[in-house]
Amino acid sequence: MRLVLLFIAFTTPAWGDIRVVDDLGREVRLSAPAQRILTLAPHATEMILAIGAEKNLVAVAQFFGYPPSLDQVPRINTLGGLDREYLLETSPDLVIAWASGNRQADLLWLEQAGIPVFMSEPNSLADIASSLEKLGRLAGKPETGRRAAEVFSQGLDKACPDNASGTMEMTYFEIWATPPMTIGGKHWLNEILQRAGLQNVFAHVPRQVFTLNPESLMAKKISVIITSQPEASRPIKVAHIYRASPELGRPGPRLVEGLRDLCAQM
Repeated sequence: MRLVLLFIAFTTPAWGDIRVVDDLGREVRLSAPAQRILTLAPHATEMILAIGAEKNLVAVAQFFGYPPSLDQVPRINTLGGLDREYLLETSPDLVIAWASGNRQADLLWLEQAGIPVFMSEPNSLADIASSLEKLGRLAGKPETGRRAAEVFSQGLDKACPDNASGTMEMTYFEIWATPPMTIGGKHWLNEILQRAGLQNVFAHVPRQVFTLNPESLMAKKISVIITSQPEASRPIKVAHIYRASPELGRPGPRLVEGLRDLCAQM
């Protein structure tokens, strides 16, 4: 019996409390690695895939671009209010939520229900890499999480080798055509543009996303438009229009693919 107990002691990880700080500065604490993870945003699901913890997913935010390995994982509609009864039935021991993308009432309910919640709200590319490491720790895969963060950072460095020393062309990132909606200087996409040799023409605006009037757009000297919108009648003419892939719009590890695609068009 003593030999059996010694074998268990040496082969069972002594996890103890696992503590990380999420993107809102909140401490997330688990008594053991998360075995039942639920995601409320596509980029959060992609982070779990990147750290190799997809087998721990009990439900994921509804999205059309997941790999076949998630075909059997239930989808959650996050566009309206959450189906709270169904969420409780999945018995998650960790929820990864999108602080600005999910309804605040639902996020408050999750906390009141006593379910550990990691709030994802990256403000920079470094925050995305850090989240991969933290989620790796929460899922009991610290080494995989660190490696995923390294792969992400290295991928960004290699995505645009020909544009690293290019001129910073003034760029309008079009989120919506009518009314015009774009990004300000506090959005993480500014770092993506800089890596492609581009400069956000509205970087001086201390906002993440905002709507502007057409006159403000016409007053700017713009060389490049990046958009995922269909062809539209715009009040400005530019030298280049590049298409933004879906990966470019999500603050997750697949941003590398989005950046690579953008630079391939230039």
